[in-house]
Amino acid sequence: MEGIKQVTFELALKAATDRVVAHSDAFREEVLLVRDLIGRIRVVLPGKKFDYDGARLDKFSSELNQALGAYSYAPSTSILFSAELFEGEHLFGSEDRRLIMREGDKRVWLLDRQIIGMDWGRAPMERKTNNSRVTFYGIKGGVGRSTALVVWAWWLAKHGKHVLIIDLDLESPGVSSTLLPPEYLPDYGIVDWFVEDGIGQSEIVERSMVAASPVAANLPGAIRVAPAFGRDPVDYLPKLARCYMDQPGKNPGSWGERLQRMVEHLELLEQPDVVFLDSRAGLHDIAAVLVTRMGADAFLFAVDSAQTWTAYSFLFRSWKQHPRLTDFRERLQMVAGMVPETGREEYLARFRERSWDLFREHIYDEATVENPDAFSFDLGSEEAPHYPLPILWNRALQEFDPSLGVTGVDERSALAALDGFIIEANKMVFPPEESA
Repeated sequence: MEGIKQVTFELALKAATDRVVAHSDAFREEVLLVRDLIGRIRVVLPGKKFDYDGARLDKFSSELNQALGAYSYAPSTSILFSAELFEGEHLFGSEDRRLIMREGDKRVWLLDRQIIGMDWGRAPMERKTNNSRVTFYGIKGGVGRSTALVVWAWWLAKHGKHVLIIDLDLESPGVSSTLLPPEYLPDYGIVDWFVEDGIGQSEIVERSMVAASPVAANLPGAIRVAPAFGRDPVDYLPKLARCYMDQPGKNPGSWGERLQRMVEHLELLEQPDVVFLDSRAGLHDIAAVLVTRMGADAFLFAVDSAQTWTAYSFLFRSWKQHPRLTDFRERLQMVAGMVPETGREEYLARFRERSWDLFREHIYDEATVENPDAFSFDLGSEEAPHYPLPILWNRALQEFDPSLGVTGVDERSALAALDGFIIEANKMVFPPEESA
């Protein structure tokens, strides 16, 4: 467009920050940049308009408009003031803001308004229960995540543990179907809980949304499953469309806070030794909450492919800027899925090195003499989160479906593929005195 500087999305934030720095004398200690849903940026300043020099602000807003091009607001609306906004005082205390620049005593914050993805930057939530939790996550599908979940749950039940599995892969609920044949399904599922919670009556479904899996029918422990859907999955899509909303009603809270409340209610009812949270793949907000906010040990499944490492690099790059990274990074653990039958040592060595590169660049601290307790690991450190737990490819598990009978899992095939994974996963999740 003639007369308007053409600026792309990735350049707009730097342009806005540069303008703020250039005019820092016009502002107080804090400046908040708010980026809206389509990427336009404006400035919120603490206090009232009359607290500032009007001529200086006019000059700044004119330059900001020119610098941002199509990502700008009109100069007359490019600056807002917290004292003149409804609940504007809360903006500078928002958990979603992120510090992007510090110049002396001046700080510049970003509040990024997004339709999805907000939970990747939010702090972990407090919880009221103390059982172990494990999140099963993969940046891409087809990496053996569900098989590992089922086999490990079966192994724990065989050794007397009570495992509660919550299927939160709501768009593709495979675990629900694998562990609960139709005749075993409870009356309600996860989507029913969120719909009923939306109008303040989740209690009418809570006691009828968990069922015992026949996979553990003859074992000393138990596998209990809260499936995505119930016995009569009518209107599943309309219910799913209402699952992810923040809730302003009887039980207010963000989607993540609602999920935490649901999981805690089920934990109190079931009293499990461990809860398995099956996450949706990709960068969805479900994964954000389950990996970083639930206080769970997060198993990050991957195969050694360029697509997988590129996708994980997007995620790890954002974690590098996470204000509460230290709250969850020690709970991360890479898992090498589908390790091929041939060339396994070379495959795992290559996987380990690429995993280490990601963690070293984005997650680990720099180890120095002055910082001997830095969160940092060498390439070969077996206790490190980058060092992968292996799951070996096994032909017998390619069509794995324990729901076809109540005789459980074929132990020989399962342990051939997952013995190493199970041993190390148990060490990570259970204290030594509790391990089965």
